[in-house]
Amino acid sequence: MKKINLKILAVVTPIFILAAAFVYSFLANPFNSSEVFCSALAKTGIKCPTCGLTRAIYSIIIGDFKSAFYYHALFTVGFIPLTVALTGMGLNFYLGKRILPLPKYRWTYFYILLAVVILFTVARNLTNLIY
Repeated sequence: MKKINLKILAVVTPIFILAAAFVYSFLANPFNSSEVFCSALAKTGIKCPTCGLTRAIYSIIIGDFKSAFYYHALFTVGFIPLTVALTGMGLNFYLGKRILPLPKYRWTYFYILLAVVILFTVARNLTNLIY
């Protein structure tokens, strides 16, 4: 049985995930349907942290960053840093040295990100300013 090369997997996985998200949202074309994609929104009326994500990704694909920001501001603002960080982490692991000077992983960053997502979700449900 052949071993899985974790170094190649570390580089390919983030690229594959982003490509799959783009392909799915391009094929789904959320603007052609009047259905609500989010089951949480359909059942509870509360916008979850991912509501509007498919429309935002589709808008980024077609180059409309203004509407992508409208549909999901947090994703649109964090898209480029997230892509750079995931690719940099994979490259750093693949090459065995730090090519991109990314901060070392700490649980503090996870808790900060979690707090930002929670605040964003609360703000988008309490106001009509954020879709």
